[in-house]
Amino acid sequence: MDSQALTLAAVVVEQGRAWRLFPVDFTTVEGTFSVYLYAINREHAAAILLELKETAVLRDGDLSGITRN
Repeated sequence: MDSQALTLAAVVVEQGRAWRLFPVDFTTVEGTFSVYLYAINREHAAAILLELKETAVLRDGDLSGITRN
């Protein structure tokens, strides 16, 4: 398996608003893992996480690359 490091900025400014990186931990039978999401504050991060829980689906296929907008 070919692996590459991915560096995420702790803060991203978009349209004058600072979006901070928040870690989200989850546990499975295989162990505890983390994903990360950007939000304006902790309450916003909690709202995004709730929305993810309700609506998230796994896309078909593997991640083939990452581009910057």
